[in-house]
Amino acid sequence: MNPFSITQFNEYVARKLNSDINLRNIPLTGEVSGVSMSNGHMYFSLKDENSVLRAVVWRNNISRIDTSLITNGSKIVALGDMSAYARGGSYSFSVRMVESFGEGDLAKEYNRVKKLLESEGLFSREHKKQIPQFAKRIGVVTSDTGAAVEDIKKIITDKNDYADILIFPTLVQGIGAPASIISSIKLANEISLGGTKIDVLIVGRGGGSAEDLAAFNDEGVARAIFASEIPVISAVGHESDVSISDWVADARAETPTAAADMAAINTFELREQIEHNKLELRKSIDYKIKTERNNIKLQRDHLVHVMNSKIREMRLSVDKAVITLNANNPRNILNKGYSLVTKDGQVVGEAAKIAIGEIYTVTMTDGSFEAEAIGKTQI
Repeated sequence: MNPFSITQFNEYVARKLNSDINLRNIPLTGEVSGVSMSNGHMYFSLKDENSVLRAVVWRNNISRIDTSLITNGSKIVALGDMSAYARGGSYSFSVRMVESFGEGDLAKEYNRVKKLLESEGLFSREHKKQIPQFAKRIGVVTSDTGAAVEDIKKIITDKNDYADILIFPTLVQGIGAPASIISSIKLANEISLGGTKIDVLIVGRGGGSAEDLAAFNDEGVARAIFASEIPVISAVGHESDVSISDWVADARAETPTAAADMAAINTFELREQIEHNKLELRKSIDYKIKTERNNIKLQRDHLVHVMNSKIREMRLSVDKAVITLNANNPRNILNKGYSLVTKDGQVVGEAAKIAIGEIYTVTMTDGSFEAEAIGKTQI
């Protein structure tokens, strides 16, 4: 027996497929899923209820095709050729022309559920619960074997050493996925109401095809999210994937990684911020004390200045008053040779008031005496 190498076998099969005229200019109808772009080429899958076929629009054909028809959930008729890739041992359908064939089954169901729940108000902002800023316990409803759960755990533990993480292992794709997701959401709420409070619940999975993400478009899953007493962050697939869960949840994250980042505060940065704030507060207090001390000193100096000025003014006033008093002291006048005439304690300052024969008291600088008026002369 002469065995073939893998390369020989793949090249033989590729030559057969690529040379088969019956595999050229074939019109196929199917539902589009998994649309992506890479190096200018558009990749997607065409599927029906039983099978999936990989398809591609090469870069040189992009401008000739209405690529707006190739969207997840749309149903199209694609004309193209079967092409085999020997190195990878795979084949795909090279699309050269596209026509719309209506809405695919997944898209129909998505739009039905979206329209129904929107009409019931389940997407209304007034029903959205606040995502807590300081979550002590974070629940995660996702597969316990996928990359998403590891990403979530890593993001949370790398930035937060305070929150606990509760994982609820869940089927996230396939026939039993909707029931499994609903069951995990209900279990999380039962645990939370039972005393082990869960502050926020991440519900989601990593990326995949439209079929892989279909469970998160399920009506029952959406109603379970809406009924959750725990605030729910929906994190399904990638940024471009928008599920019914995203519409009904309290918050939407573009990816599971983004959901983890949203659910957990960075406690390390928070501590640094607190220490920084303490330092700034201490500086502010020290500056305030210094400023107030300077203000007190300035006010005290001003008060002392005002008091000293007032005292000087008062001293001048007193000195003036002393001078005035001294200048008007009757004794000083008497020292000049003048006398003071009084009658019954009253000063008699005019000759007209002197009565002949009356006795008056005459006060001089060194004493006084009684005198009788025997005559008077008026000037």
